[in-house]
Amino acid sequence: MLDSIINLVKEEALKSITNNADVPADKKEAAIETTTSSIVDGIKNQLSGGNVSDLIGMFTGDSKASNSLTDSIQTSVISSLIEKVGLSKGVANTIATTVIPAVMSMISQKNNDSGDSFDIGSIIESVSGGKKGGLLDAIGSIFGK
Repeated sequence: MLDSIINLVKEEALKSITNNADVPADKKEAAIETTTSSIVDGIKNQLSGGNVSDLIGMFTGDSKASNSLTDSIQTSVISSLIEKVGLSKGVANTIATTVIPAVMSMISQKNNDSGDSFDIGSIIESVSGGKKGGLLDAIGSIFGK
């Protein structure tokens, strides 16, 4: 299930970065990989840091929780693009503010689509390293999945 998130992120990063003339051609692949890993790591960090309520809020479309989580992840993506890829703050900001809201929206839509196999419990389980019980069982019962 984590692969689903990684693929969504990579798809959005690819679109945003490939079409951005301000990203030098020789830095596009590194920018895509850095954006993808920073967003996935940001989600993992939120979970491991105990910020499960905002993570659940993001996946269910709670705009307040989503904004808090999005802001945190955007800051991380911007820093990584500047430090690891060498992009300017303006270009890094453009990428982060384009890719992250699109990804969060797509995750929320997939989670709220009863016909989609996208499952928040499976995502959290895969992000947490497969640890079941307690919190994961409670989350699963909340979403009926």
